Amino acid sequence: MMNNYSYTDLPSRRERLFTAIRLPAAVQESIQFDAGLVKNKLDFRKWTDHRDYHITLQFLGDTLVSDIGHLRKALRTASSGFQPFELQTSGWGTFGLKDAPKVLWKGVDGELESLNRLHNKIVEATSALGYVSELRPYSPHITIARKFLGLLPGNEDKGIIGVLPEHSLGAKSWLVEDFVLYVTRLGQSPMYEVVDTFSFS
Repeated sequence: MMNNYSYTDLPSRRERLFTAIRLPAAVQESIQFDAGLVKNKLDFRKWTDHRDYHITLQFLGDTLVSDIGHLRKALRTASSGFQPFELQTSGWGTFGLKDAPKVLWKGVDGELESLNRLHNKIVEATSALGYVSELRPYSPHITIARKFLGLLPGNEDKGIIGVLPEHSLGAKSWLVEDFVLYVTRLGQSPMYEVVDTFSFS
């Protein structure tokens, strides 16, 4: 897939980068349907654009455009020889305070051992370039909304978990055959643009 990402402009510019597993359109749409069911019950400051639904592998942060070539090479190494594996979406969860969470997310299930191994390979490959992995344990999830502002009228007695749909309709599982390097474009919709795709050989 070609994109309009260009390295030639402003090598001294910094870009906010992270590696992630993209969700197929059918899975994104299935989650979007679920999110739609709770949007009128839960007030969050920001709902993720469904085209931006993903599973973060490693947040890399601000990176000089001139260093992206080295990063791509390291990520290419991490992806080589990796086998495709299956994932599926699972239940809902939150990060932060139970009654005022910072993040509403959908969980991930399936071949989690492969997902963890991929995460470790990427962290290992990027650490040689000076990237530091997060201290907290890796917790794969799909961010649906951020910054809870309250339950909307008529739902106050149910609590957050009480208004979330128990069963999802539509596509839930998919085969992971690559991961991507994303750049964040603040203020745009969708907000994440693919810099490069790393296919498993």
